Amino acid sequence: MSSLSGATVKLALSGDSVILRGALRGKQAPAERTLSLAFISAPRLGNAKKESVDEAFSLESREYLRRRAAGKAVRFSVAYTTASGREFGHLYLGPDLVRDNAALMIVREGWARVSDAARGKLSRSDTTDEDRMMIEDLVDGEQYARDGRRGMWDEAAKAGRPRLVAFEGDAAEFLAAHKGRELRGTVEMVRDAASLRVMLHLPQAHQMVTVALAGVRAPQVAEPFGAEARFNVELRLLQQDVKVRLEAPAHGAPGSFVGTVAHPAGNIAEWLVSSGFARVQDWSAAHASDPQRLRTLEREARTKRLRLWQSESADAPASSAVFEATVVRVVSGDTLVVADASGADREFQLASVRQPRAADPATAGYAELAREALRRFCIGKPVSVAVDYHKPATEGFRARDCATVRVRGEDAAARLVRAGLLGVLRHRADDDHRSSNYDELADAEAQAVAAKAGMHSGKPVAPAKLADASESAARARSFLPHWQRSGRVPCVVEHVAGGARFRLLVAKDAAKLTFVLGGIRCPRAPRANDSDGEPWGAEALAYSQRHALQRNVEFEIEGVDKAGAFIGSLWLAKDQSLAEDLLRSGLASVHAFSADQSPHGAALRAAERQAQDAHRGMWADYDAAAAEAASRQVEEEKKARHAEPAAPLAPRTEFLDVVVSELERASGRFFVQIAQPDNIAGLESLMQALALDLKQPKQPADFAPKAGQLVAACYSVGDEWHRARLVKHMPGKRECEVLYVDFGNSEILPVDRIRPLSAKFSALPTQAHEAQLAFVSLPNESFASDYVNDSMDELRRLVEGRQLVANVEARPSNGPLHLTLYDPELGRPLIEKSVNGLIASAGFAVADKRALSTLHNQAAAAKIDALVAEARENHRGMWEYGDVTADD
Repeated sequence: MSSLSGATVKLALSGDSVILRGALRGKQAPAERTLSLAFISAPRLGNAKKESVDEAFSLESREYLRRRAAGKAVRFSVAYTTASGREFGHLYLGPDLVRDNAALMIVREGWARVSDAARGKLSRSDTTDEDRMMIEDLVDGEQYARDGRRGMWDEAAKAGRPRLVAFEGDAAEFLAAHKGRELRGTVEMVRDAASLRVMLHLPQAHQMVTVALAGVRAPQVAEPFGAEARFNVELRLLQQDVKVRLEAPAHGAPGSFVGTVAHPAGNIAEWLVSSGFARVQDWSAAHASDPQRLRTLEREARTKRLRLWQSESADAPASSAVFEATVVRVVSGDTLVVADASGADREFQLASVRQPRAADPATAGYAELAREALRRFCIGKPVSVAVDYHKPATEGFRARDCATVRVRGEDAAARLVRAGLLGVLRHRADDDHRSSNYDELADAEAQAVAAKAGMHSGKPVAPAKLADASESAARARSFLPHWQRSGRVPCVVEHVAGGARFRLLVAKDAAKLTFVLGGIRCPRAPRANDSDGEPWGAEALAYSQRHALQRNVEFEIEGVDKAGAFIGSLWLAKDQSLAEDLLRSGLASVHAFSADQSPHGAALRAAERQAQDAHRGMWADYDAAAAEAASRQVEEEKKARHAEPAAPLAPRTEFLDVVVSELERASGRFFVQIAQPDNIAGLESLMQALALDLKQPKQPADFAPKAGQLVAACYSVGDEWHRARLVKHMPGKRECEVLYVDFGNSEILPVDRIRPLSAKFSALPTQAHEAQLAFVSLPNESFASDYVNDSMDELRRLVEGRQLVANVEARPSNGPLHLTLYDPELGRPLIEKSVNGLIASAGFAVADKRALSTLHNQAAAAKIDALVAEARENHRGMWEYGDVTADD
């Protein structure tokens, strides 16, 4: 007998043929050879390429040899080689050369027969004694099988279930029938480490399918580590019996599915990931048996820098930073603001999800539903926040922190994804910027798609249309009876404009309204980048935002003001009034007149007394005795006013040199600059420094324009930078309306011509002061509108390009200066010769008897009134066709 060699059976091709694999040497792939068993012939398996079919009992024959030899160490010898290079020889599955002879074992079990060529060799003289003895043993073995009706010699036996190599049925029906069930199978081929050809042993047939391992992506054979990964999977699974679960359809030819493959020794997907041969694949991880374990094994492989991770940092990715917080505002369906333990507000975007596009008509309604669903689930509730990653600023988008937010252990993002209100982002395989709960998100989206929930239904939802009940006083009065009859009306606080002023949304009536707390007065809060707020105004605003913003509350109507705002009480809970809470916290005071009209006046006063007694908020320095004395004095002054005619206020004398820098056509107001050398020099110096500071054209990525903000704006004519206040931001057009605070003119600019203003340029007071002519009103859009242009032309003729002397007749606490303008060449100020008198005399003004300037200087106001009367009588200016005030 020729010498025996050692090898491992890679796979059994048929009942009489195997592929042998040599020993692994270094990093080279081991040599392989095909060996056919000498002297026997087994039934042939069909070949799809040659369009041949399986012979009877061919699969049973192959299976007998596979179960005993595949993956096992064997010994073999080559008996002879044909002219075509095909090798025939002897295979031994154990140490005994007779009992462990593979050919003899197969023949004795009836799954192969002695070949005709071998029988012919028995009568030939050149047959060696060794071959003759082996052939005789095989003939005896075949006779043993025939006599015992073993294998294919059993006349009553029928060929087993057919072997279906091609998948010809309906893949969707096949998956529906077998999804999630544990199926027996045999791995017939390893395409690459994560793609296997498996023969499923089903009751009706042996069906060949392609299984993509769920949750992992392995390199292709031609990619780094691809060949090594496939070789290792072949060592462990090729022609081994496994348990298969099909979970979802896979891309590729019919019969391709995503699933899990388990061997008694373990889960091959987990082994691939733990060995660094594969990465976790997000989209299919939800179908894996244990996605979190795959993530853990991947982190461990990265830490050890195994194979695919050799170029990665030695440090494992940092775990999420987790903290407890309370949700105080929901910005959109995927963004919210929380208050941490220190009370600081922090904004987060929900990690790895995105809301439906509000600009897309097909999904705009779902964007609103997502925001409302997140508000209902989270607002005001304690949450656990796991910060997953930071999203840097990009063009048009500011930097964001992204997190997984849980309410009582439930992931808020997963809840909305499951309802079909959020979509899940697809991350690159090497992208660690993802949710720490990504697998649940992917699974939730799969559920939503299967259930056709939300935006996966294919049915567009129109955005809600809300009537504005506060559009005008008349509109408000039409809603008033209905809401007064309803008592307490459920609503949502959509916006908090001040401590006592709100924007409410009434879903059942599809309406929104402006609402003011009755019976109290809250200090005015400062606007953005402004310091003109009243003491405790910011605190009152913050209190109302914390306790009422986006909460489900109830309102109770007491009346409507002249601007269409509703006045009444706001209830945070059954017996919790926000107005009383503000008073009790010292952040508001009782408004005597409106409190007297309110049915809750006594409760409001009691809440205020509690704050006064405890010296809270604005009452920190409250002196009860002094307050009582002041109250008595006010009462005495009231009695005195009722007893005697009111005395006029004293005229003011405050002369300034001014230049009119801008005229507002619509309102008749204007802006003046005070002509002082220091002011002029300071403004010139500031503009030069501002031009140098803004030489860099790039806008900061995190710049977010807000109304009221002091900014630097590039004027459209001349491309010069000036200080400006942002009046209105129009994100849809990417434009802003700005007011140039040193000159008074305004215009609409693209956002890219606006920059944040450095604090060093805010020290110089704004140079343009809004003003109006004292004692008079000029034509405007609501009064004598046909004469607006004529009156402004006359005013421009009198003031443009000239330095004037102005007397400040009144300085309202919240409004334009009331000025009388004089030509400095007059010598002494004569009201009849002032700009005010000249424009009244020209017939382009009416006397404003309620103006604060009129109360201060009634003598001058009387002279102006006389000039107006004279112009009316002589039909000058707007009086040319009669009295334009006759209808007022």
